[in-house]
Amino acid sequence: MKVDANPASFLPAFFRSLRHPDWLPEGVNKWDEPLDGRVPVVLIHGTWLNVYNTFGMIAPALNDAGHAVFTQNYGRDSSSFTGRPSGVFGTASMLVAQREVASFIDAVLERTGASQVDLVGHSQGVAQARLYLTDSGGANPDDPAKNKVRRIIGIGGSNHGTTLSGVGSLSQRLDKKGRADGVTARILGKAALDQRVGSDAVKHLNRRGDTEPGVAYTMICSRFDQIVTPWQTQKLRAGESATVKNLLVQTGNIKDYSDHLAILYSPRVIDMVLEALYSGEDDYRETHPRITGGWVVPGFGQAQRPRRRPRG
Repeated sequence: MKVDANPASFLPAFFRSLRHPDWLPEGVNKWDEPLDGRVPVVLIHGTWLNVYNTFGMIAPALNDAGHAVFTQNYGRDSSSFTGRPSGVFGTASMLVAQREVASFIDAVLERTGASQVDLVGHSQGVAQARLYLTDSGGANPDDPAKNKVRRIIGIGGSNHGTTLSGVGSLSQRLDKKGRADGVTARILGKAALDQRVGSDAVKHLNRRGDTEPGVAYTMICSRFDQIVTPWQTQKLRAGESATVKNLLVQTGNIKDYSDHLAILYSPRVIDMVLEALYSGEDDYRETHPRITGGWVVPGFGQAQRPRRRPRG
């Protein structure tokens, strides 16, 4: 089900999506529209969220820019307290959920006839994008020309596990006494357990290093992220034949106080995503001045119209 109401901030989108868990962002899943040479963009949400409240502002912007955008919810597991509401997804075990994510990406490739996709993920969605490369045939290290993925753009990416602002570290210390894992899973869900620093799932994710040959990575981070912590763990290090750009939202706009959720409704972040996806022959910034200024409020999003820096 698609809707025309494009949310401009996170909290309204979140509560709206709990009432309407089947809602999708405007402009996605146009299966019958010819690609005409475009590379499909697949959006992957994170833990406890869904595609509407995650990409309600980003997806329409990508569609307006001419991208073919596809997305679906995944990882529904209502066995935990946080996973019970009907609009909450991404709580299942990461490796189990990967099968669902991979199946959708493969369906996009098959139904559109494309040979490659670009993946845009938020939080756990970045880990799922990387797992698609290593676990589901998305990358071919022996012949990168056969990769199914061209680019991965991460927003607040859960790349190396999280301390969850100290809660995850406390959980691990308690777990040494045999107390925490079951409680964490029952309250926060299996995916949260998988994303703790040092977990088996995180070790599995990074067993081949941060990157795969032939893939271009852009990681967009915020120093005010309180979920994937420390925020520096969101960065990647380029391996053989891969490129990595690690971008900090606050570089260029000290008024952007994006946390893990408001970052999805920051005009500056959307501008960064559009630049990372750009494949034209000319310089993207020749026709799209960089967005600067504009307040972004934690837990909410943009509080005023942003400015674009003049060229020259």
